[in-house]
Amino acid sequence: MINSTPVPSSLALRRDVLLANLSTLNVGGIASWFTQVHDLQQLKEARNWANKQGLPIFYLGEGSNVLFSDEGFPGLVLQNRITGMEHYGEEVELGGGENLEEAIRRLNQLSLSGMERLYGIPGTVAGALVGNAGAYGQQIGDLVVGISIWSKNREQVLPALDLEFRYRSSLFQRRRDWFILSCRLRLKKSTEPLQEISEEILSRRLLKYPAELKCAGSFFKNISLDEISKTALEKIPEDFIMFGKIPAGTLLEAVGAKGVRRGDAQFADYHGNLILNLGQATSLDILTLANEYAGLVWERFRIRLKPEILIADHEDWPNLQNLRGVDE
Repeated sequence: MINSTPVPSSLALRRDVLLANLSTLNVGGIASWFTQVHDLQQLKEARNWANKQGLPIFYLGEGSNVLFSDEGFPGLVLQNRITGMEHYGEEVELGGGENLEEAIRRLNQLSLSGMERLYGIPGTVAGALVGNAGAYGQQIGDLVVGISIWSKNREQVLPALDLEFRYRSSLFQRRRDWFILSCRLRLKKSTEPLQEISEEILSRRLLKYPAELKCAGSFFKNISLDEISKTALEKIPEDFIMFGKIPAGTLLEAVGAKGVRRGDAQFADYHGNLILNLGQATSLDILTLANEYAGLVWERFRIRLKPEILIADHEDWPNLQNLRGVDE
């Protein structure tokens, strides 16, 4: 495992922390307890303490891809702050809590290519691995050699082939009890101006996601053609299909989502797959809006949209229930 920056082993536990302050959506109630862990020892201490108290644990990165419940979380929110980078030729090892943009900047400086087009995607390396983050033809799962996790009171190194990396998906989405300590990636030496490429990508991204937005990025995943039946595909106009996928935003715009508001939650008026918090949105506002328009997409196209963000509590929302993202 990488040598992370040494910190005191004692935990800094906080009570009654507002989850809205831990999320880019700025939504969520009170967490009973919160702490950050900077190394494996702190992780062990935090887990042992929570287990003795009988508390559930929620693992968090930088909160850029999560919708918390208005009801809060009756346990310990444990934020991954394990950082660091080691490189061995064309391979690098990154701490799970490393900021993704900062990691890419450092990789660019090392002339290591493979991540430069992910620049500007918010969150941590661990968060990117969970969602197999990707952009402009690159995705992090394609680079993974192995990932070090903490599970069942021991550290394990899992090879990439065991982690089910697919489009915006990985095994981590079903194994929320796995804590990502670090990952090893294989990149390629490059003579291209990687940071210039990254900055150009960032300028495009900021047109869609201005820095001041209260947003978690794309709410729903795009749909791969191999996920839907021939019957459903017949309902899709040819110009809806881009690079072997159907953009969720295109489907949502076709049923009138752009600009629609429920409470203080609103689909962006310039993109059908962004749900914004206009100021005081609740998770109820956001889920009401998402569920309503996912339902309209289902009624018209017989395609079940799959959330790209992590929804901490969505059991009561019928059109967000089917997480397989396929038609029925």
